[in-house]
Amino acid sequence: MAIKEPSITASPNRGLALTVGAILFVWGILGFFFAADGDPGFFSRQGGMLWNAFGVNPPLALIWVMLAAALLIVGLGNTIGSRNVNILVGAVLVVLAVYGFVFVNTSANIFALNTTDNVFHAIVGVILLLTAFGADKQNIRALRADAARA
Repeated sequence: MAIKEPSITASPNRGLALTVGAILFVWGILGFFFAADGDPGFFSRQGGMLWNAFGVNPPLALIWVMLAAALLIVGLGNTIGSRNVNILVGAVLVVLAVYGFVFVNTSANIFALNTTDNVFHAIVGVILLLTAFGADKQNIRALRADAARA
């Protein structure tokens, strides 16, 4: 008997991937418009402000859109893929947060990151990682066992 793929509401990894993917997609698209409010350079240190809180320039908006696309695709796909991409995107966001905290007031801040960006990236990255490593264990174990039987 084949194990059925858990629904989006039954899989925390799929639900979180879709939720974070939707948020990052909206912020990324809006970021392209608000990035024009800052320095005209592509990798400008002083990008525009999204909702008067988040610093944004075109490269950061592009990163958000690419991460969102990955999360949305796997969130609509399967649980194991969602878990793996949640790990990847969570790690990227945590690295981006650390990068931002270290280089926030230097010329190496090519993503126009500010403290709000850094805190957001750290929180969302840690939530993605904790969910990926802590949730869906029974679902993934059952799916892998079923795949091994086939």
